[in-house]
Amino acid sequence: MRLVVRGLLNKQIAAALRVSEVTVKVRRSQVMRKMQAGTLAGLIRISDRLSGCF
Repeated sequence: MRLVVRGLLNKQIAAALRVSEVTVKVRRSQVMRKMQAGTLAGLIRISDRLSGCF
């Protein structure tokens, strides 16, 4: 999640985590669905709000 919020591309995240780009896309989609974020910008806003809670 941190890598997504930092603005890295799927390809960059995949390389950093040593997984396939498809895996990154699937996991991002799952997180967005679970967090009820319709867009990447929405996911980032939710992440910002949550990070202020801890």
